Amino acid sequence: MSKFSLLALTVVSGSALAQSVAPAVEHISVYASRQARPVSDTLTSVTVLDRAAIDAAQVRDLPALLQQVPGVTVLRQGGRGQTSSIFIRGGKSGHTLVLLDGVRIGAATLGYQSLAMVPLEQVEKIEIIRGPKAALYGSDALGGVIAISSRRSDHLTFNAKAGSHKHTEASLAGSQQLDNVRVFGAVGTAMADGFNATVDGDPDRDGFEQTYAKAGAELNNQYGQWLWQSQVNDGVYQYDNKWGGDEADMRQELHLLQWQGAGLGGTHQLKLAHNLDDDLNYGNNAADSLFRTQRDEADAQSQFALTSTVNALVGGNWYQEEVRKSGTQYVSDSRTNRSGFAGLSAQLGNWHLDGTGRRDQISGYGGENSYAIGAGYQLSNTLQVRASQGTGFKVPAFNDLYWPGFSNPALKPEESLSRELGVDYIDGTIQSSLVLFKRDLTNLIQRKNPQLLENVELARFEGVEFSHSVRMTDVDLAFNYSWLNGRDVVKQQPLSKRPKHQANLQLNQQFERWTVGLNTHFRSRTFSGDNFGTPVPDLASVVLFGLGTTYQWDSQIRLQLKVDNLLNRTYQTDYGYRQAGLELMFGIQVAQF
Repeated sequence: MSKFSLLALTVVSGSALAQSVAPAVEHISVYASRQARPVSDTLTSVTVLDRAAIDAAQVRDLPALLQQVPGVTVLRQGGRGQTSSIFIRGGKSGHTLVLLDGVRIGAATLGYQSLAMVPLEQVEKIEIIRGPKAALYGSDALGGVIAISSRRSDHLTFNAKAGSHKHTEASLAGSQQLDNVRVFGAVGTAMADGFNATVDGDPDRDGFEQTYAKAGAELNNQYGQWLWQSQVNDGVYQYDNKWGGDEADMRQELHLLQWQGAGLGGTHQLKLAHNLDDDLNYGNNAADSLFRTQRDEADAQSQFALTSTVNALVGGNWYQEEVRKSGTQYVSDSRTNRSGFAGLSAQLGNWHLDGTGRRDQISGYGGENSYAIGAGYQLSNTLQVRASQGTGFKVPAFNDLYWPGFSNPALKPEESLSRELGVDYIDGTIQSSLVLFKRDLTNLIQRKNPQLLENVELARFEGVEFSHSVRMTDVDLAFNYSWLNGRDVVKQQPLSKRPKHQANLQLNQQFERWTVGLNTHFRSRTFSGDNFGTPVPDLASVVLFGLGTTYQWDSQIRLQLKVDNLLNRTYQTDYGYRQAGLELMFGIQVAQF
């Protein structure tokens, strides 16, 4: 099935089904503008997936969920637990900032957060923000932001899953109100034997094991809302690569203190956070390789209503990254970032205007300025046009700068200028969006050969994103299509690993207590580039089908069954790494017991 037949199916289905609509659901974005706003008021391309959408998708992990979002490409080196690279609008994984409850996470040595081992059962909501957000968050938010809100269940909930490759998972979460204090917590475990990740590598199964836990408390009094929470994700995953190692122990920790309150004519927020990322690689006759980094962060912001139509945002951020232990001595093992930002937003008749500026002072690199401006005009009650422009930057990671034999201490920060034009249509439960974007990226970091990284003078990304959804009393339909053209302007050749065409279709039908869902994913033939002069074959196009069903046994018990890769297709998303064939997953959720 081609992208054009998927589009035709969506248009026909949307026209035929848009006769019996259900109440509209207005999603709120917190991180697209650092202020809680309806998505339609953000002037940003943002997809919000709440817990209901996550449950309905019935996916195995977070990368599988993100694959369904317009403008997002997922490259997997095997199954769950193995490396997954997330490209937003053609940008690399390091061009996407990952926030967990508003806190920057990820390994300073690697330069980004690996999402393969993030437990989806611990996620309450995800915001996928496409486009630069350096004016709000600084380095790494060059291509977009993935903002994860962790789960805090209002009642005791138990989840269990079992499926192919001996995949098993179980979690328990709950909370309790004690006067003006609410305590909450969650624990879980997951494991699978997996399958052989590489086509021509070590012929073993590559599985994973993990345990995760979270605890916290929230206090509300006359001074505001106080929050403490700590979460730990611990496990082991197996993988295949050409350097010898085939297994790694990992541990990720996040500890957060937060205060929110009102006063002095505005609302205020302060966050203090400490996170740890620990990865010990070993096995297959390879020497142990330890990477342990930590980040301490302080973030403050205030919002003020200057008039009935104009709001102001001001704030500051400080964080220090440090390589605590490593099998390799780095020339420099710590870095500090200090920043301040300010913005204005105004609603003037049918016009909605936004502007934000930020200054980052980074040890070793000096200052970086970034900005974002946007304007939207409401043509009617249902139709809005919007335009925006913004800059972004990415500071090289410690491995890029200092890893012996594979780095380049002279690397410059990557910098970008992005423009976007969009049209949004919202009429009850029918929503459509068409977005055109262009980004010029200077100093893109690429590997010239196995021993040297270099800055590419100019890379250019152009693309189109279209999404359409219809929500009825018993039918939900969602479709999206993305086109991307990424090129090295100097060498006049395509950038590798970026499919030009992608499309997703999700159709759910409810029959009393039953819900049946069909999902389809298409990606076009993909240029793989070369391996330092040796051409690498292009990846073939692929169409994947999935089928899921949910049975609501009663108000407390829900049963689910999902079949992924229904036609058992053989395919790759990253050259040399195979993907799973047909997979089954059965799940049960018990709530309020």
